[in-house]
Amino acid sequence: MKHRGMIVVLVLVLCVYLAAVAGAQSAEEWYNKGVNAFDAGKYEEAITYCTKAIKLDPEYTNAYNNRGNTYNTLNQYEEAIADYTKAIELEPENSYRYNVRGWAYYLMGEYTKALEDVTIALKLEPDYPEALDTRANAYRELGRYDEAMEDIERAIELKPDEEWGYWTRGLIYRDMGDVERAKVDLEKACDMGEDEACADLEELE
Repeated sequence: MKHRGMIVVLVLVLCVYLAAVAGAQSAEEWYNKGVNAFDAGKYEEAITYCTKAIKLDPEYTNAYNNRGNTYNTLNQYEEAIADYTKAIELEPENSYRYNVRGWAYYLMGEYTKALEDVTIALKLEPDYPEALDTRANAYRELGRYDEAMEDIERAIELKPDEEWGYWTRGLIYRDMGDVERAKVDLEKACDMGEDEACADLEELE
């Protein structure tokens, strides 16, 4: 009877183990849950899921990147930059990684560091419109308007249907003191759905 009881216990333990294994999720599955949570605006969940993915696979660059994007959205720029930096260490030839870290630096007001990152991104991928936009904004903040305009004109040429290009160009014109041209671009960006451009336009009215 004693042996029989031990067997029953062992069977129960085995069942619990198998159930746990069956319920376990891979790094990719946790990452996908993180992406879905981010898209749904559930940012704390996105961070939790991506962290689980990273614990299972410490070299999962997309998980670092998505967690960085989430931190960026929450204005936690230092945490975002740490994740982007890890992703760059793992994929140093990926232009996207440099651009998103550059944007985080831009949002922090670190415009020179932003320039350094997006310039690397553009060396890796010269016709990268989002990186051109990031660099144009950094140039604008530094008062380097000619360089800013050159970058944003190229970005608009590459992606004429994106509202952010006209918004950025409108801001460049505004900072240059060309209010009329600024209004034209900001109005276009506003009409295309860029709410922040609408707010900037109202300030000029």
